[in-house]
Amino acid sequence: MSAVAADLGLIAVGAFLAALVIGSAGFAFAIVVTGIWIHVLPPPVLVLLAAVCATLLHAASVWQFRREIEYGLLWPFLAGAVFGVPLGVFALRHVNTAVFRHLFGAFMIAYSVYMLARPRLPVVRLAPVAARAADAAVGGVSGILGGLAMLHGTLPTIWCGLRGWDKRRSRCVYQPYIGFTAVLVMLVAGLNVDVDPARFGAYLAACLPALAAGLWLGLRLFAWISEERFRRLLLWLILASGVSLQF
Repeated sequence: MSAVAADLGLIAVGAFLAALVIGSAGFAFAIVVTGIWIHVLPPPVLVLLAAVCATLLHAASVWQFRREIEYGLLWPFLAGAVFGVPLGVFALRHVNTAVFRHLFGAFMIAYSVYMLARPRLPVVRLAPVAARAADAAVGGVSGILGGLAMLHGTLPTIWCGLRGWDKRRSRCVYQPYIGFTAVLVMLVAGLNVDVDPARFGAYLAACLPALAAGLWLGLRLFAWISEERFRRLLLWLILASGVSLQF
């Protein structure tokens, strides 16, 4: 097997595993692919390929749940993102991103370990107006995290659980939010990646079948998994995210 074929195979494996996670949990694509693709792709190309693949996955996955999306719950998060993302992109020029990633990663580790040790997830109960304001604030802060370091998926996932929503209602809020925010980050920040179009096309072609297979299997897993197992899956993914930010 040639080195190029081996690289494409590893890229496809990473795409499949990450799509499996997106299909089953709705977030954490970057956690999976970064650890695999970093061995064969330079960071700028990795970011661009991950952004394209994640956008495709979120769009396809959200389409599966389109009839279940409650836009009355979703819009405050999106409104927050519209204001938060530009602030995050601006802050990128003035914040030590390495220190920020370590601190936010430590928060994710502490939260997930604490919640994994608890028998039940606490529920935050708010009046309707206060709830919408809190949702918008979470969307705004997460937008800042997205513009700053593409970390916009964690807080909405945590917050949906704290709101007491079941796995389907939660997913129909945080996954459209994650997809929307990712596109917004790309639009605001822009992409300045020098990449050979033919080579990038080969990478993407290797990913597409693996993405489709992983997403299909992941969606089947999501339909099968219980509420409690889903909650623990999300917490383990948050823990993995926090650990990954320490390196």
